[in-house]
Amino acid sequence: MPSILGVVPAAGRSTRMGNPKPLMDADGATFLDRTVAALREGGADPIIVGLRDDRGPIHAAARQTGAHTLVPEQVEDGPIATVRAALAWARDPDLQGLLLLPVDHPKVKGETVHRLVEAFLGADPRPSLAIPVHGDRSGHPVLFDASLFSELQEPGLPEGARTVVRRHRDRALEVPVDDRGILVDIDTLPEYRRHFPRAYRKRFQKW
Repeated sequence: MPSILGVVPAAGRSTRMGNPKPLMDADGATFLDRTVAALREGGADPIIVGLRDDRGPIHAAARQTGAHTLVPEQVEDGPIATVRAALAWARDPDLQGLLLLPVDHPKVKGETVHRLVEAFLGADPRPSLAIPVHGDRSGHPVLFDASLFSELQEPGLPEGARTVVRRHRDRALEVPVDDRGILVDIDTLPEYRRHFPRAYRKRFQKW
């Protein structure tokens, strides 16, 4: 079975949320639980979670998911730092691709990830990128072919992994999915309230 590396950047400061985003409740499971589970159900193995610290509750929660954890040296560079550290950690010549799913996308379904991986591995010729599409909009996760690993490790990418996506976007494999969760990026409390109203009320409302 071809090996696909799953990567969950979770090293942000969550300043707009006021709470550690990886540990926020997403209706019975944390953001971190849901993103790791989606990658695992989709066929990613191994799975790497990038963190800001190698101790504390977020680290403990990440380890409980069964994922590997690491703290990128250049953590302030953002998600691309986790991608680079994950590729350096893996060093597996048999890796076929890398699935990137940020921790703030907890509504992505495992079946969506599986469909993306299946389409990518079944394509001939193999595309440089595979991207899920809902309606006319693309979202996460993004699947990078191994041929792009060297580009992802280039220094000075102005928009991180998005720079590499834009370079190859016109040749990407678009995979239609029935999952609006690929578009849901939760960065603020109003967004959290809209997508997880029950969890929001439980956490923030006292009446």
